[in-house]
Amino acid sequence: MPYRVSLEISRRRETRQEGWERQQLPDELGDCLTDSFHIGPGISLLRTRYRPQQDLVEESLKQLEQPVLAITFGLVGESLFRSRYGTELHFQRGHTTVSTFRCIQGERHYRSDLVARQLRLLIGAEILSHYLGEKTCKLLLDGKGGVQLLAHRPTTGASLAHANALLKETENESLDKLQTHIHVLGLLAEQLRHLDLQLPKRMPRHCQRDIEKIDEARAILDARMDQGLTVSELAAAVGLNECKLRDGFRHRFNMSPHRLLLEARMKKAWQLLETGCQVAEAAYSVGYEHPSNFSAAFSRFFGCAPKSVFGPKR
Repeated sequence: MPYRVSLEISRRRETRQEGWERQQLPDELGDCLTDSFHIGPGISLLRTRYRPQQDLVEESLKQLEQPVLAITFGLVGESLFRSRYGTELHFQRGHTTVSTFRCIQGERHYRSDLVARQLRLLIGAEILSHYLGEKTCKLLLDGKGGVQLLAHRPTTGASLAHANALLKETENESLDKLQTHIHVLGLLAEQLRHLDLQLPKRMPRHCQRDIEKIDEARAILDARMDQGLTVSELAAAVGLNECKLRDGFRHRFNMSPHRLLLEARMKKAWQLLETGCQVAEAAYSVGYEHPSNFSAAFSRFFGCAPKSVFGPKR
């Protein structure tokens, strides 16, 4: 039977560097903590790390000043939140869970054989209304029972890169607030762009056969990102005209072929650099003839230079 952590069990709280606040369960329950940071009005960042000694069910109750959009990036392991009304939110490595809360009331479930690490952004209704408009904001936040699941999908390359950069920033002894804001807003913009796909829209203008060809074109882009494929070559490879291919990418992936190729290249380059790959080598591997052009594109995409991402040298 899992150990139930009631609301009455004392949590240790402490203020850490650069405004981070830590809340931690008693040591005998394991290494179970949440760090929170107030970015600005209506935006907070949370880092969660749970390594319990035994299976845990942690009761959770918090009244919110305003409805919030929660964007959770699963970094390691998995966990589950079950609301009082039965809504379940799953958090797992490599996936992004987007949800809304009017109040936080339910149970968090953790397994003793799994380390669970997550990065979570909380964005208030006022901020969302500013970016999305009042009508769309109301549609997003109009969940019943206090909790609403909007999306659970694999984390995109752009989101993963921003999350990794944000984690690296927050691990520094002296937090760079400018870079932190850049990556937080990048993550928010990426999710809002994808959430737009969840809103009511026109019926698809493509038949199933065209959709299959569009998906095939994306697979070709991913497999041949190191080659200088043009839209015309890609269209010819799958048997579509260029106009239909461009339109299909915007409908299917909410971006152009060029943007999707850029995202795939940047995601791959980040992974290579983290393993200790040199900048020039990473540039050639993802299709750039000149490392200087690659460095400029990388810096525009992520807001940081390729050299800042170096992992262990080989």
